[in-house]
Amino acid sequence: MAELGWARSRGDSAEQEGLRRGAWYRVVEDPEKQWVVLDVHQVEVRVPRGNLELRKERPKGWSVVHEPHLVCPGCHKRQHLSGQPKEVKCYECGNTFAVDWKDRA
Repeated sequence: MAELGWARSRGDSAEQEGLRRGAWYRVVEDPEKQWVVLDVHQVEVRVPRGNLELRKERPKGWSVVHEPHLVCPGCHKRQHLSGQPKEVKCYECGNTFAVDWKDRA
């Protein structure tokens, strides 16, 4: 199946739909419609397009959420951080990813 893109909550709006701030979710239904259907932990959730930030490619770096918290691009777990390192290893999935300090949710 071809990837349709990735989406995350824009502000507080989509959090009411069950999305976590900073976490990216796979788009499973046409992102050109008014409503976007996302895979949220193996449950399809329909969210208004205006409540989302959309992108074509899967994120490759940590999202910074209410510094000093990060969201892992691999498993979506949050992790506390001190300082501003370039890379961080996820305690949950064990993968290491770059931190995108410009990508603040």
